[in-house]
Amino acid sequence: MEASMGLAGLIGLGAALIVMYVVLKRYTYPSVEEPFFSDPRLFMLFAVGLVEGTILFVLYTYLWTFYAIPGMGLLVAILFGAIVELAKLVTMNLKRFVGFSDSIFYGFGLGLGIGAAMAFGTIYYWCKGLDISDVASVVIIVVIAMQALFLNTSTGTMMGEGVARRRPMEFVLKNILINAICQALVVPFYMGNNEWIMYIAVIASAIVVGYVFYKTIYVKLPMVVDDVLKMNGKTRNDIPGLK
Repeated sequence: MEASMGLAGLIGLGAALIVMYVVLKRYTYPSVEEPFFSDPRLFMLFAVGLVEGTILFVLYTYLWTFYAIPGMGLLVAILFGAIVELAKLVTMNLKRFVGFSDSIFYGFGLGLGIGAAMAFGTIYYWCKGLDISDVASVVIIVVIAMQALFLNTSTGTMMGEGVARRRPMEFVLKNILINAICQALVVPFYMGNNEWIMYIAVIASAIVVGYVFYKTIYVKLPMVVDDVLKMNGKTRNDIPGLK
């Protein structure tokens, strides 16, 4: 096995499984007596996300060359972000998911799968043929890969919320805006005109993605679950993190 593939699997897929466990353990057995979602369906959406993420990453590799073109890079980045979010909408906006509170978690699983596939692809693609001892380059690549993981997990969760609330178009437009901002911030890295600007672009994008993930998963998720349950005429007093 190539070192780059091993690194991609360890970090890209390994990080996804860790995120899944850390975030969802509070919402399923044994932390709660009645799980907030179905494990088989969650893993099904995660698997679908892996397939979609692989296809999207292949498309992404063809777009990288345009990122280095002044003016066009920003436009292509925004366009790609829109394609990613529309893929989530098409997958989630099915009758079996519309109006149900557990759809929030299935959106999480879908986004996590897409992010995991794109993180794996990013590390494998960029580290292939790279001297692994070049620590600085590897760290930058891993940071970019983790941004894909956390960003797609966040917007996937928000897409699940939109479907659960029966307002998918409102949320997909919000997701496209968030994705476009994060994509735009990292464009200077691909242009490669100045090393310091490249580093600043990656750091700025990482901060924004980290904030979006924290706000979506750790601040809003308990309140969203509670709100959607009430919309369906249900209440639960065991929602983790709900004050």
